Amino acid sequence: MKHQALRALLIISLVLSLAVWASAAPAKPGYKGYARAGALITPKELKALIDSHDTKLVIIAAENELEYRLGHVPGSFKVDRPDYEAPPETQNGITGNLIDPAGFSKLAQRLGIDRDSKVVVYDTKYDATRLWWAFFYYGKTDVRVLDGGVKGWKESGYDTDLLAAEPKRTGSFVAKVAHPTLRVDTPEIVVLSDHARGQLWDERDKKEFCGEELKKGAYRKGHIPWGKHADWELFKKKENKAEWISASEAQALLKKLGADPKKHQYFFCQSGVRSTQALFTYYLLGWSLDKLHNYDSSWIGWSKDHALPIVNSCSEATLAGNQ
Repeated sequence: MKHQALRALLIISLVLSLAVWASAAPAKPGYKGYARAGALITPKELKALIDSHDTKLVIIAAENELEYRLGHVPGSFKVDRPDYEAPPETQNGITGNLIDPAGFSKLAQRLGIDRDSKVVVYDTKYDATRLWWAFFYYGKTDVRVLDGGVKGWKESGYDTDLLAAEPKRTGSFVAKVAHPTLRVDTPEIVVLSDHARGQLWDERDKKEFCGEELKKGAYRKGHIPWGKHADWELFKKKENKAEWISASEAQALLKKLGADPKKHQYFFCQSGVRSTQALFTYYLLGWSLDKLHNYDSSWIGWSKDHALPIVNSCSEATLAGNQ
């Protein structure tokens, strides 16, 4: 009996060791070659989940009212930016910042989200990753982005609904800051001026970056002197801005841009939405989550403070690898 018990313990020990090793091993490339392909979901996979009547599934359309009413994935709930933006009066004029934990908890619970819910987020253009980032920041990591968005869903031949869906129950998810470094603000960006602490990526379009266009909400034209341009559209397919390019294409772009895996990566745009497209892509590729940071106040926050420097022209250095 003693020998049998010892043998059983050895077997259990071996199984546990293998499990630990497996969990520590690098993820094998999956869908489109991405190391963390599980963060994406295809229209076909989502359709199968819907057809299985999975009670843990919650689908969110990160769209405005018009986009949603033009046809949405059946059963999906509309969540527009005002639903998860902090009140403007709390942001000192910097609109767009993420709502606090209490507010995000109320939003998630209203949608019927529990700690173990399977959340799928999609959009028409680029808002889905902003919600993915917000959920991750607040501790909900079982969130997947629909590759191709609603356009990809329709092109796959699947039906859409026109009437708004209503949650059938109240969820229990409680938001707590779980990954604080995912969200940074102006002080963390100021210290990047020495270039040694990390790389700063400006995900706005070229006209915004070069000071040729001022979008509503911003206070000054131009860009942060030590920021480098890397338009969010780089990582999306031209024919569908809601669909990701392959991992090999994304890797080639990062190499061309000079992105350094050893350094911390900081991303910003007008209001911290488009910037999450790049952050999400780096995450898909397997970059360390601890080294990925979204500048939440983004250009609106930077341009509002006239004590902070800006540049109103473009140079080969800041546009290198993006021609």
